[in-house]
Amino acid sequence: MTYLTLSRNRHRSHAIHVFSSVNVDLETGLPGATRITAATLDNFVGLCCGRPHAGLLTDPQSLSLRQRVGRIGPLTTSEFLVDADMGLDLGESCTSYRLGLVRSGRAVVDYRDSAHVSGPGDAAVYGPDGNITIRWTPNSRIVAVKIDPCAIDDVLAAVLGRPVGSPVDFQPVISASRSGAGWSEMLLLLTDQLIRPDSVMALPLVGLPFVDTFVRGLLVAADHRYRDAVVAEPKPLMPRSIRVAVDIIEAEPELPLTVTELATRSHLSVRTLQDSFRRHLGVPPMTYLRQVRLQRAHRTLQESDPSVATVTSIAHQWGFTHVGRFAEAHAARYGETPSATLRRTVRAGLRSRYGERIQPDLTAARTV
Repeated sequence: MTYLTLSRNRHRSHAIHVFSSVNVDLETGLPGATRITAATLDNFVGLCCGRPHAGLLTDPQSLSLRQRVGRIGPLTTSEFLVDADMGLDLGESCTSYRLGLVRSGRAVVDYRDSAHVSGPGDAAVYGPDGNITIRWTPNSRIVAVKIDPCAIDDVLAAVLGRPVGSPVDFQPVISASRSGAGWSEMLLLLTDQLIRPDSVMALPLVGLPFVDTFVRGLLVAADHRYRDAVVAEPKPLMPRSIRVAVDIIEAEPELPLTVTELATRSHLSVRTLQDSFRRHLGVPPMTYLRQVRLQRAHRTLQESDPSVATVTSIAHQWGFTHVGRFAEAHAARYGETPSATLRRTVRAGLRSRYGERIQPDLTAARTV
């Protein structure tokens, strides 16, 4: 599936959504492809993070691009060809990490008040927050990727052996070092495969492990505050006693677990359990439990039918008795209210779970 969300004019309230299915060959100039122009925008409908947040900065009458898109699990990748000069204002926030690679042409990017120019072979990564404006020159060929934050959190927590406390603040420009060049090749391979409907990479059995490897490669290739720890020698596994308590929380987060019950079932004293959690995971057991519940609730919101489920029912399902506090924690962690996430479940059929174990992020849980 292919999607692009635009607005005719950033100063108008009317938003125009674009959605098209294009299975064509970019190498041969997109013969027979659907061309997106100002005259045909209203013929298409599309979603981007559940809300339109991209404003067209250039002349709508000159808009002309062709694209194709592939999706698997937490990742969406697209390749598009811009026929004329084109500029977009992507707004202040998006619910995904955004990556870009220039295959030909040039991209001028302003991100968080810092500008950079990308040419052929240059790659960049942008977090969910921070205003982005991009201008592509005519005949630019771009690969763009969106990654669900849960995928980054899960992989990073698995690598570090502990949950992370906030979204990863990547430096935008990915160096063309050996690791950066190798990761860019992975990006192109993944894109080339996912946009082919008959590719074996489109099968979750094959594609999801590759996505995991791709995200691990991003954590090595890009600059961020966790990078030194990512590339360091692996740390010893947490003690078995702590693993027992973690496994209980992961398996039964919807139950009314208490620190006393966790300690008893782990054959530890309450004090030893709390001290061990702080030493090995950086947080007390109940904070860890609340964040697991928050992530499970978030995924249930993504996968539920809004005509059947409610925010209140999902919050209660995962042990949140105070819906207002749940909403605040969800908004702090995911950048949108639970009701906004639930309304976006028209995309739920395109989503698939990314692994079975959830690695919590603990920023918002402390307030629940």
